[in-house]
Amino acid sequence: MRQLTKLLEIERKDMPQVKGKDTPELLKTLADNGIAYRQGKVAVDRLKPTQENGIPSKVDAIASTIERGESLHPIVISKGGYIGDGHHRWLAVRKNFGETGKISVIQIMLPINDVLRILEKVEGEN
Repeated sequence: MRQLTKLLEIERKDMPQVKGKDTPELLKTLADNGIAYRQGKVAVDRLKPTQENGIPSKVDAIASTIERGESLHPIVISKGGYIGDGHHRWLAVRKNFGETGKISVIQIMLPINDVLRILEKVEGEN
């Protein structure tokens, strides 16, 4: 895993958690506030984690979902490719497909600290 700066070594308990069902609310918040974003697929090796402590059983469960052909809701990343939400999905795609595996993303065109604030707001509203 890549070396992280002290600023981005965020403990899992402190990371916002946006559920898949809340994705429409996130997109609405972005649109209502004129915040640029794009959706698409990105190779997992282009993304940078902001936390290091994934839960292996959760990664395994998500990897099984992928193996069954079920789709995952997109992870949320910053303009710089830092992961704001979706570390376990990212790890599961890496597990199943390696570093060149692709994952669906919502890329918010802001620095990671601003992305985390937006995610906290959406999490708090739901």
